[in-house]
Amino acid sequence: AGNPSTDFVPDQIVDRFCLLGPAAAHVERLQELKELGVHQFSLYLMHDQREETLASYAQIIDKV
Repeated sequence: AGNPSTDFVPDQIVDRFCLLGPAAAHVERLQELKELGVHQFSLYLMHDQREETLASYAQIIDKV
């Protein structure tokens, strides 16, 4: 939020290629993508505490 280097990315790109919102929204979108044939996705962890963030994401998504 507020990062000036993201101004060049239009909202349509974010909506199409990003998972946003609460964990339940992520799971719903991942299920939709799976039905379309997607079998992998990437997390871009461009900050400190990458391992902790990944572990937390996996734990939260797995519970939903």
